[in-house]
Amino acid sequence: MKHLIFSFLFSCVVAVGFAQTNHMKFKGIPMEGTLNSFVQKLKDKGYSYLGQQDGMALLKGEFAATKGCTIGVARFADRDQVNLVAVIFPEEETWNSITRSYYNLKDMLTEKYGNPESVEEFTDREPSSDFLKFHALLKDECNYISEFLCENGRIQLTMKKQDYNTAAVILRYIDNANADETRKKIMDDL
Repeated sequence: MKHLIFSFLFSCVVAVGFAQTNHMKFKGIPMEGTLNSFVQKLKDKGYSYLGQQDGMALLKGEFAATKGCTIGVARFADRDQVNLVAVIFPEEETWNSITRSYYNLKDMLTEKYGNPESVEEFTDREPSSDFLKFHALLKDECNYISEFLCENGRIQLTMKKQDYNTAAVILRYIDNANADETRKKIMDDL
């Protein structure tokens, strides 16, 4: 009888273990919990807290051996649950500098996660000079994005306009468990 009870309890523990959701990690921190608890863990790793607005917290610090990165941590609109972390690298002012940063990160991510799905194109024909390519990026006439599929989520690498004459490389970490939860809620509404 004790053996039967032990077997039943062991089965329950194993079932609960498999039912737990594995979350994507950012800097070794699972993307789960409240915005404030996640931000505190980043502060404990040395990031400087800049503030919070509309469900997004901003921090500053070093990421991937690059100083001066801005880390954005977003939560769901309807609940205090972290759902996305974005790293905005320092702003660039030339096509050569931003593509060097983009491709360096892409090479490192490919080494770690495998080949991405990528789109790297201009909306019209490719401009003839680096100057015109950079201005196409600033005018949102250029789409560079590489998406890496990971065990518990995905990482998107892209380049986007930041200011009047600057652009930045951006990494987005998206957790599958949180995205699936949002999708389920949307499907329940339909």
